Amino acid sequence: MSSDTARVILIALGVSTLLLVLLPTLFMGGMMSAMMGGTMPGGMGWLAGIWAILLALVGVGLIVVGIRIGARR
Repeated sequence: MSSDTARVILIALGVSTLLLVLLPTLFMGGMMSAMMGGTMPGGMGWLAGIWAILLALVGVGLIVVGIRIGARR
C-alpha cells in the first residue's frame, strides 16, 4: 500500500470516527440526561463522558498519524 493511500485511509477513518460515532454519542447522552431530569443513574454520565473522550482521542490520533505519513515523504 502506498503511503498516499494509507494517509487517505487513516484520515478518513479519523474523520468518520469523529463524525459518525462521537457526535451521536454526545447527542444521545444529552437527550438521556434531559429525559432523566439532569441526572443519569449509576454513573452512566461518567461512562458516556469517558467513551466520548476516548473516541475523540482515537479519531484525532488517526488523523495525526495520517498527516504525519504524508509529511514524512
